[in-house]
Amino acid sequence: MTYDPKQETAMVLPDIHDIDKRLSSHEAVCAERYGALRERVGRIEALGWSTLAAMLTTAVGGLSCVAWFFFTKTLHLS
Repeated sequence: MTYDPKQETAMVLPDIHDIDKRLSSHEAVCAERYGALRERVGRIEALGWSTLAAMLTTAVGGLSCVAWFFFTKTLHLS
């Protein structure tokens, strides 16, 4: 195949209405994706908070058991 400049078509620039239509659809798609992303982040955040609560509860419970064991043996309560 050889290059023929006579067959080259002129580049057609889009008008403002085409650009507005494309931008509006792009904004709608991005808004939908952003909403889905916020939902996922919310679930991950809830999972993190519940994990933190479980870890703190376990730590406090463990420290309570250690303290109870230490004081009962030290004070000869059992």
